[in-house]
Amino acid sequence: MKKLCLALLALLACSAASAATPWQKITQPIPGAAQSIGTFSNGCIVGAQPLPIQSEHYQIMRTDQRRYFGHPELVRFIERLSNQVNQLQLGTVLVGDMGMPAGGRFNGGHASHQTGLDVDIFLQLPKTRWSAAQLRRPQALDLVSDDGKSVVQSLWKPEIGGLIKLAAL
Repeated sequence: MKKLCLALLALLACSAASAATPWQKITQPIPGAAQSIGTFSNGCIVGAQPLPIQSEHYQIMRTDQRRYFGHPELVRFIERLSNQVNQLQLGTVLVGDMGMPAGGRFNGGHASHQTGLDVDIFLQLPKTRWSAAQLRRPQALDLVSDDGKSVVQSLWKPEIGGLIKLAAL
């Protein structure tokens, strides 16, 4: 009986985490001058812009989730970074989650993406473009060693260091 109760609680928790939030029902950005409102984990955005889905220099993952909106400065940052990565022939930038059209809370994780100022960029720079199937179900590489103090040398590529340096600059 105890195991059955635990299983039901786990199922309930999973279904609650996958339920859409009210923010996810907003399909268009809120018009107005770009402004991030609130805190990174409890906020929203007015005047968000979509990162253009089609680009030679980057690819957006999981576009069906509509998490490719952000502050115009964030959009320009991604475009500028991916152009620099392309000029140096490091590979294609893979863009993960940004924010939703009006920001707000996702249905699971990513609390810091609510104000349109955060982006997940994969630390992989493929030389050939990913297929639609790969973009729908991306497989991240865990570059941190088991001890948490270094990178996994067999997975680390100099291009990744170049991407991090360009982003920091």
